[in-house]
Amino acid sequence: MNIIKLKISIDKIDITVHIMITPAQFSEIGLNESEGRVYLYLLEHGLSTPPQVAKGTGIMRTNTYHLLAELVVKGLVEERKEGKRKTYLAADPAALLRLLDEQRERVERFLPDLRALHATQKNKPKVRFFDGLAEVKRIYEEASRAEEVHGIGSTKSLAALDPAFWAAFLRDCKKNGVVFHDILTHPSGAEEGNEMHLVLGGLYDHGLLPKTCGDQPTDILIWGDQVALITLEEPIFGTVLTSPLLAQSFRIIWRTMRQGLSENQ
Repeated sequence: MNIIKLKISIDKIDITVHIMITPAQFSEIGLNESEGRVYLYLLEHGLSTPPQVAKGTGIMRTNTYHLLAELVVKGLVEERKEGKRKTYLAADPAALLRLLDEQRERVERFLPDLRALHATQKNKPKVRFFDGLAEVKRIYEEASRAEEVHGIGSTKSLAALDPAFWAAFLRDCKKNGVVFHDILTHPSGAEEGNEMHLVLGGLYDHGLLPKTCGDQPTDILIWGDQVALITLEEPIFGTVLTSPLLAQSFRIIWRTMRQGLSENQ
């Protein structure tokens, strides 16, 4: 901590004022602590040579030359020459405000490019891959923590692969209050659909695909900004797309299918 002493005379009475400033405070305006120490030293001691600055701040002399040069570039320190010797003087502290203004101007110049990049990334889908049953289970675990899930496919396949995990998945959905909307294959609706109704109660509703569709060993889950495409037959794998636009499109497809199934049943 630097304690700067200022002597002020009021009615011929000398008063010493102590101003406490830490070099770390300069990090708030983009300077590192060493630059802050050098600048504070020059403010307090006035015109100084690099060796004096190095001794007064405890910074190695070679580093002091570099720090002084950086502060000169930033307009916070003035460089003067006395013969062959260079000396340095702290600029008026108002230069700190000018430095911030210059930084703001630089940011404003490339801000449009940053915004364009942000917009591109925001709409760019993120893709995750899950290989094997153990990894695919993680998809279902993630879905069991969602507020609402729309599903299309075969729950019978997952229940047959790992009955214990299937039961745990239903319990987690119930515990977390997941509202689950399903479109099932006929074989899945006969058993697993009824089981989900028993466990989830009013949190669950489902429609059935035509019997001619058979029992496809696949599952599609939509929740939040996620769309999961899962194959439950060897080789078992899953792909999760993170995209608000794709998730919304899949929900529209789900609702359209559900409406069509209701009208034909």
